[in-house]
Amino acid sequence: MKEECEVRPYRPGDEEEIVELLELVFNGWPHKDLDCSPLDYWRWKFEDNPLKKRFITVAEKDDKIIGCLHVIPLRIKIGSKVFLCSTAVDFAVRPDLRGIGVSGKIRHLSEEKRRKAGVKLDYHITGNPILIKSFLKRKPRFPYNIVNLVRIKDINKQLEAMPLDNAWIIKLAFYTTKFFNDFRNSFIGKSRKHDLNISEIDSFSEKIDDFGKNISNHYDFIVERYREYLNWRYCDPRAGDFVVKQVEENDRILGYSVSRINRYRQNYPIGYIVDLLTLPDRLDVADALVSDAIRYFDNEGINIINYQVVKGHPFESILKRYGFLDSRVKLQLFYTLTSKDDILSKIDQRYTEKTYLSWGDHYVLPVSMPSYERDI
Repeated sequence: MKEECEVRPYRPGDEEEIVELLELVFNGWPHKDLDCSPLDYWRWKFEDNPLKKRFITVAEKDDKIIGCLHVIPLRIKIGSKVFLCSTAVDFAVRPDLRGIGVSGKIRHLSEEKRRKAGVKLDYHITGNPILIKSFLKRKPRFPYNIVNLVRIKDINKQLEAMPLDNAWIIKLAFYTTKFFNDFRNSFIGKSRKHDLNISEIDSFSEKIDDFGKNISNHYDFIVERYREYLNWRYCDPRAGDFVVKQVEENDRILGYSVSRINRYRQNYPIGYIVDLLTLPDRLDVADALVSDAIRYFDNEGINIINYQVVKGHPFESILKRYGFLDSRVKLQLFYTLTSKDDILSKIDQRYTEKTYLSWGDHYVLPVSMPSYERDI
């Protein structure tokens, strides 16, 4: 059986079979409400990335594609340098052909191809307990914890839409966490309001490149933000319906936010603050953008809003002042090095405010979220 399976790089013309495989394995793909076909979404995601590099590996048997692994190339600033890196997504093997070594062969060829292309690091984030257990045996973990913060208006509505075992424990944990968060906020006080010009934009202008350079100088780990990348990521209609807001002052960008409502579950759409970045000395801008995003979601009748951040980043405190709580979703970030140089050792782990990761950095917007079950 193993000899009959050929593993090779993607060839033009494979895409229709790949999309069919993804739809089969994931019971529908990509689990987002889109104004385009899954095939057009695939082409946006994997053919049109601004780095013009393609890392797609497939397994073929009897002239049919039975497995695939997609890797998106990224430029990441780590320490004082920018490296070619990548993030692995949409890994699938036909259910009836698992356990015969297909996935291992796909991973091996994919890693070899990236290494030859000069990719220094590949990262993968997951909340799947099975994958976490597997990755812990063969991959190092990212040095910081990733938290998913949520703002839920009605916990009963949340549990009705996404039933969980021991719902009464979930509700008790939710109300307890909310009580202590509100109690803490009563001592902090409300955020000071600022007269800022928040505007919705259809695309990023060349001014975002100066903003990106300033941001890059501050952070020790961040996916590089530049005009071509941001317009591909958030402003291409095939990517989804993102709402992009920007704050400017004296013709200078101070920060931006990206919001998204995933309406794949039509009876219970889910909100995400996908990306939020400001100049490091302008937390007032972050505060204003969070407040603006909440108004948008409230006006759309969204019950749950998600935001992902590195634990200890200053934005975490801002979100909690607006009623966001730690969802206790076990998100784990793993990485693979393609050289002997551990470039993550260049990060000064004392400063969590210098590390940034958002939902937008790993191309996943789940349609269901575990709720407030603690380690009990």
